[in-house]
Amino acid sequence: MTTEGKTMNKVIHITGHGELRVFADESLAACIREANRLNAERGFTSGVRVVECADGHRMTAADCKATA
Repeated sequence: MTTEGKTMNKVIHITGHGELRVFADESLAACIREANRLNAERGFTSGVRVVECADGHRMTAADCKATA
């Protein structure tokens, strides 16, 4: 995902109803914070919401929690 030529990091979530929700930000730290906030809100600890980094690498919920 790009915005004005900038590669973005994304928090990817597929809801129980099959809806795709994406939070995108240039800042990886902002995406990690958002993933941790969403995971903590629901009590999830692994892979429910993932951060897809600008380089294509994906971080699980556990990775995000460990990074925070």
